Amino acid sequence: MDLKPSVELREVVKNLHGWSSFHPQWKVDFNSYALKTAEGVIFIDPLKVELAVLERLEALGEPIAILLTNAHHDRESDWFRKKYEVQIYAHEKAQADCDTKIDVLLMDGERLPGGVKAVYLPGSSASETAYYVKTGGGIVLVGDTLLNQGDKGLALLPEPYIEDRKQALKSLQRLLDLDFKTITFAHGNPIVGNAKSEITKFLKKPKKKSS
Repeated sequence: MDLKPSVELREVVKNLHGWSSFHPQWKVDFNSYALKTAEGVIFIDPLKVELAVLERLEALGEPIAILLTNAHHDRESDWFRKKYEVQIYAHEKAQADCDTKIDVLLMDGERLPGGVKAVYLPGSSASETAYYVKTGGGIVLVGDTLLNQGDKGLALLPEPYIEDRKQALKSLQRLLDLDFKTITFAHGNPIVGNAKSEITKFLKKPKKKSS
């Protein structure tokens, strides 16, 4: 994956920043996030950035961990690991399909650095995991299990990329047990303020099979 380094860091909500790179072949943005916690900064699915963005990331605080939402989102995590001497975390089923060595294999419900909770969401892939923190009214960070298509609304990962559509929908119901106002996506803009309401509406709508 040859993506240009990101040149912009955006504040999503207090203590959460995001950056992205456009994939010219797939015509979609790939998103990464930095979550500031009381313990330090956590990188989620990190992509490479220009120096100016890196300096802004470093100004957020000391990095303490890298979290991957699935096996295919290792991206520049090895570079971040070496530079900041932090560990990479991902679900225990991720290592088999991940090109980067994972330091800590996690399980559903596990408490991670910074008070982050792992929420296992199998379906789009075997290792799909969201991350949840209670701060700021609740923040959920998801990978490929759900896409935000802007004016077209929310959607599951399309065929043929999704492994088990039925399982993915079942997994997403787990998000309704959480209290959150903000949700981010690996692909598509975050939803801020009314995130749980939007997820609830999406899950209640009748689903047509994607193509």
